[in-house]
Amino acid sequence: MQSQFILGLIVLAIISIIAYLVVRRLKKDKYAQKALDNYLCRELTPLEIGTLYERYIGYLFEKEGYNVVYNGALNSYADFGRDLIVRCVNEVLLIQTKYWAKNKTIKEKHIFELFGSMTHFKLTSEKNGVPVKAIFYTTARYSDTAKEVAKVLGVELRTEKFNRSYPMIKCNVSANGDKTYHLPFDPHYDKVKIDLHRDEYFVHTVQEAIEKGFRRAA
Repeated sequence: MQSQFILGLIVLAIISIIAYLVVRRLKKDKYAQKALDNYLCRELTPLEIGTLYERYIGYLFEKEGYNVVYNGALNSYADFGRDLIVRCVNEVLLIQTKYWAKNKTIKEKHIFELFGSMTHFKLTSEKNGVPVKAIFYTTARYSDTAKEVAKVLGVELRTEKFNRSYPMIKCNVSANGDKTYHLPFDPHYDKVKIDLHRDEYFVHTVQEAIEKGFRRAA
């Protein structure tokens, strides 16, 4: 009789611990979604918006399976004028981004800077003979001179609107199989890479991440 009583207490204790952990997890996920909502709704600084635009362009490449290094977000002003380093199968793309108002103009000096950064990269970083290409992304417009300079130097010019509603939550699987999701204001967010072939994802909401089996990163 006493052994049954003790067994019942043990079972009750286990159930209580499990219930506590579940409630704690639910609260953590609820707070995470609320924090993300607040982040997306508040007025961001020009630096924050610029970083978001970099991440958005990087996302466009990552979702196609490319390896993206968020050089600008990780190194700030020490990025050598290349916000993204995208490695494809047979080439490296060095990308500079400018989130500017539509009435502003990208001038030739910006093209020269990116070309110089590409030249520096070729001489100091890329030792395997892989072709390196420079691409400029902006929400603004290019001057005629900037277009002419870009054509001569082989710098590709692209105009891309910023879709602020793109899926920002990164669902990552670690080397040991740990499945965690990361929000755009998390400390290691820009170091996290998404490989769609490893069942990793970009999602819009915390609930989506949970349904795919991911938990909040510590």
